[in-house]
Amino acid sequence: MSWNRLILGLALAAAATAQAQEAKCPRYHGKSPLVSGVVFDGPPEEKADLMPDISRGKGSHAYASWDVGYLFDQGRSVYLVCRYSGHGDENAVTVKVEKKALHCIYRTHAGGQPAELSCK
Repeated sequence: MSWNRLILGLALAAAATAQAQEAKCPRYHGKSPLVSGVVFDGPPEEKADLMPDISRGKGSHAYASWDVGYLFDQGRSVYLVCRYSGHGDENAVTVKVEKKALHCIYRTHAGGQPAELSCK
């Protein structure tokens, strides 16, 4: 009986870990912090950047969120383009969101801390 509980517990922990996976911009590119990001419906070359569903604040208190689950439901893909302090667009980092995500969230932070852009 205890083996069954152990196996069930491990299976539940593995499922929770799988659910918690997220795609995100690296917080740093070398020593440069993340300063902004864009969410795209498809590869960035297609130039289909998405407007946030919610956007508030500015500067070190900015917040934006996108509902993206419907894109995955339609068989499309989501990409993040991550931009870093002191780097032009040619040095932006592109991240493909590999697993279905429901929301993407962007936040800035005070005190020189890097911004965050993640989808899960």
